[in-house]
Amino acid sequence: MGFAHGANDISNAIAPLSAIWLVYQDGKISAVDEETPILILFYGILGICAGLTILGHRVIRTVGKNMTEVHPASGFTIEFGAALTVLIASKIGIPVSTTHCLVGSVVAVGMIKSGRGIDWKLFGNIAISWIVTLPAAGLVSAGIIALLHIWIK
Repeated sequence: MGFAHGANDISNAIAPLSAIWLVYQDGKISAVDEETPILILFYGILGICAGLTILGHRVIRTVGKNMTEVHPASGFTIEFGAALTVLIASKIGIPVSTTHCLVGSVVAVGMIKSGRGIDWKLFGNIAISWIVTLPAAGLVSAGIIALLHIWIK
């Protein structure tokens, strides 16, 4: 799962920074595929590791303990299924959420074991958070760019 996480989420995290760096370096937006500098890749790796270390335990507890009971065999299946899904999507070039894939795997394995073993209320809250985060992130970004336009003028 770690390899799949890196293949997918590092690129999602550093793509904007890489674009900014290339514009800063060349003074223009280039349509040509450019190589991402290793330092920016390293920065993304550090950011992902710091986030997982500082806040990741809360998500791990919610999905890995509170949603359904996970045993070693089901844990392996969940990790393998999510990792394979993320790797295939990364190979095709489709940005997907590692968390969405893991939650989907947890729910599917929980349903196979026993549909009653899943905390559907918790899953509903997670699904609502997925729906809310897209427009929320858009509004925050729009607010930041609006402030930058005011500040730069």
